[in-house]
Amino acid sequence: MDFGFSFGYLWASGVVLLIAFFVVNVLVKRIVGSRPHWILRLFGSVIISIGLVMGLLHLYVYQGFGPQGDIYRRGSPERPWISITFDDGPHPTWTPMILDILEEYDVPAAFFMVGSHVTRYPETALLVAAAGHELGNHTYDHRNVPTLSTAELSAQVMRTTLAILEVTGEYPKYLRPPRGMYDVRLRRLSEFLGQDLVLWSLSGQDWRPGTSASRVARTVVNQARPGDILLFHDSGALVASEGASRQVTVDALPLVIEGIRSKGLEFVPLSQLLQYAEPETDEFESALEE
Repeated sequence: MDFGFSFGYLWASGVVLLIAFFVVNVLVKRIVGSRPHWILRLFGSVIISIGLVMGLLHLYVYQGFGPQGDIYRRGSPERPWISITFDDGPHPTWTPMILDILEEYDVPAAFFMVGSHVTRYPETALLVAAAGHELGNHTYDHRNVPTLSTAELSAQVMRTTLAILEVTGEYPKYLRPPRGMYDVRLRRLSEFLGQDLVLWSLSGQDWRPGTSASRVARTVVNQARPGDILLFHDSGALVASEGASRQVTVDALPLVIEGIRSKGLEFVPLSQLLQYAEPETDEFESALEE
């Protein structure tokens, strides 16, 4: 199913709400012995719907629905390798600080850049490329992919590709949609542009308000496994495309690197990690040819 238009989301949300409304009505009637007030039914339905939608989104981002051999979420678990990635940059304050830490610990990374930020901060984008890190496409304005028209989606991806190429002289190897929200049109664009569609398997959740460096590091180090693709941020904000402090990320990064290495895992470039990944075989390739 291609949720390329917001109508698809509205339709799916309506179905979920109707199911939740029915479930609440049945449960309360069995417990209380009578039909609940319509306000209670509506309130309960909304709460259950939100929970169901959030659960489905988590499954959709981290596992997908059905085999998806064209999407990378992790590398091979057979090698003690792990890769670290950063989204939403570049930013003139946070990106150079992160680059300094990566250089100090000799850690390669992949930076998924927002095209408008590359245009706004070309010197910072150039620093990332000059340091030898890999570059990825994260759309031009950090828009949710499924809500865009096909023309808008193509423009978001193509403009970012051109911005990165013009500023750094390097063609972005990878493509990652904001918030991990993709659709079949993005998968086709990824194939057409030769940019591997890469999500992640473990998020540092450094974007959460009120979190701390120790909490971020503890969560990542405890959960890290061979083949993981780690997600952090060097810019961005909870709602806007930038503006939030990334001091927590900067403070957590040394703790994460030291903790993961203490587990016997080695940081490698994303291209090396994906070289030995074993994507699932599926029917998407045949769908592209139709």
